Amino acid sequence: MKQANLIDRLLLSNPIHRATVEYVLLIGTGILGLIFSWPKIPFFPLSNIAGGVLFVGGFLFHAYAERNHKQAHEKSADIVQIVKSGVFSKIRHPLYLSVITMNIGIALASGVVATFVIALITVFHWIISALKEEAFLIQKFGDEYKRYKEQVRWRFLPGIF
Repeated sequence: MKQANLIDRLLLSNPIHRATVEYVLLIGTGILGLIFSWPKIPFFPLSNIAGGVLFVGGFLFHAYAERNHKQAHEKSADIVQIVKSGVFSKIRHPLYLSVITMNIGIALASGVVATFVIALITVFHWIISALKEEAFLIQKFGDEYKRYKEQVRWRFLPGIF
């Protein structure tokens, strides 16, 4: 039981702390991969350019989504209301989507396979965090969050997931 509680606390913790650890890992493996000539992602330099575009796009999308969610960087337990305006009226987790996009962008921009593998792990991390957060928000806000889920069907990508 303690293990599950620890995992829940990690997944529902402050997203800034989680993202900071991820960026250190992603950038660190990218630098080490370049120094030690680790295997590279194919299609150089197109993959690097695509990574830069994804990172910048994810960063701009994150800034846009943050304007509607002033408590975006708080622990889930500290959230006092459900944000339903702006991009949150189309998808439920735009901030997580932007972090996923930036992480994949960093990995592609570095061009190192190990960095890309870590980025894929972070994708699963953010998806699981979203699922845990939704369960938590249902407990916290009850029917209000259930109605929000019915109104905004998509977690990350409209028409896909």
